[in-house]
Amino acid sequence: MDKFPIKIVAKKIQHVNEPVMAAYRTSAVSVRSILDLAIGWLEEPLSRVDTFRNGLEKSAFENLKELSGLDYNTLAGALGVSTKTLQRKEVFDTIQSEKIYELAELYALGVNYFGKDGFRRWMERPLFSLGNRKPLELIDVSAGIDLLKTEILRMQHGIAV
Repeated sequence: MDKFPIKIVAKKIQHVNEPVMAAYRTSAVSVRSILDLAIGWLEEPLSRVDTFRNGLEKSAFENLKELSGLDYNTLAGALGVSTKTLQRKEVFDTIQSEKIYELAELYALGVNYFGKDGFRRWMERPLFSLGNRKPLELIDVSAGIDLLKTEILRMQHGIAV
């Protein structure tokens, strides 16, 4: 037998009252869903290379255009082509396909964090952390898109800038 009796101590349970999440999303937006590609085409790096070399179809671009709410002029500037080229293009070349993919990654990340309308507003508002530039002004360069993705990831993780 033990020399010391077991002493049971009741712990006081504390309840935290926090507001319920304002917008509950049942399905996340993904690059694959934006570009409307079959599973596997983007997961492996070599498959992604082949996909870009074969070119993304116009439907992938149109899905991105619809989600982003951007007009042909803005997207033409981001892809480095004329608006006429965008309107008549059925399959995009390698460089344009890569850029569409990068934009789809950015929009998937942003829409999942802010919501569709919230991300559109964020893209149009000058940000102190970007030297008071609007995020939309940076989407014509891959380094700019990377910078925007980093900004969103910082906010997701609560890192103040």
